[in-house]
Amino acid sequence: MDIPALSVVSSQLSTQQAVGICVLKKAMAAVDTSTTALLNIMVAPSDTIGTNIDTSV
Repeated sequence: MDIPALSVVSSQLSTQQAVGICVLKKAMAAVDTSTTALLNIMVAPSDTIGTNIDTSV
């Protein structure tokens, strides 16, 4: 059994996992930012919309 090689592999896996978590956090932050921006753009509908119905025969 090669102990130094196992140590290197373990370290690499740990680093890969840490990088993956950081990338995921960045992606979540980007989604959060875009969602917040989208919600800020949205305008509440007017109270008069939908109260009148135009009908013709």
